[in-house]
Amino acid sequence: MVRVITGHLACGRWNLKQVDGIPLLSHPQMFSRRNEFRIGPDQVAGVEVEEALKKQLQVRIQFTHDRYCQALINPSDLALLKSMTDRDETPPLAPNQTHYWIKGLTIFAVICIIFELIK
Repeated sequence: MVRVITGHLACGRWNLKQVDGIPLLSHPQMFSRRNEFRIGPDQVAGVEVEEALKKQLQVRIQFTHDRYCQALINPSDLALLKSMTDRDETPPLAPNQTHYWIKGLTIFAVICIIFELIK
């Protein structure tokens, strides 16, 4: 878990994980076609530890195009985060969730029609 406190990613919790062997940062997106936004190694230029706190590390994550953020991470996640700077793969896209929205809206419409017919 990466807790972003300042910078270009705003504030919030990001997940640090590997998908198909590629490390990436992901943030859940509600009400979106894809269920998460992903930042891969192709966008991470550097990771620098700024301060060691009691149970966390404060790091500065430098992105491409002069973007950065400061975040709090667990010391065990530092190696995976730093490994992103040595690679340049683009992360795979998150699964498309459009069909779930269509099915959900269709079921909702059918329930509304049945409710109106019963009245």
